Amino acid sequence: MYSTNITISGIDKARAFVAMTAKYPHIQITLNHNEYSIDAHSIIGILSLDLTKPILLEAEGDDMDGFIEALKPFTV
Repeated sequence: MYSTNITISGIDKARAFVAMTAKYPHIQITLNHNEYSIDAHSIIGILSLDLTKPILLEAEGDDMDGFIEALKPFTV
């Protein structure tokens, strides 16, 4: 399992993040913030989080190297 902190600063970044995660449907990606845990493929779920603070991302699946590279613009 891979985990890191990310930031998503606004709706445009949220759209870009969901578009990036859509390229990796075979990876289980979860965003955890306080007591909330949401599927990172869901824009509604992402927008329900407090985007002013770092968010813990946990991911597991195939092609993690490609996913980690695509995730770089969002990592803290």
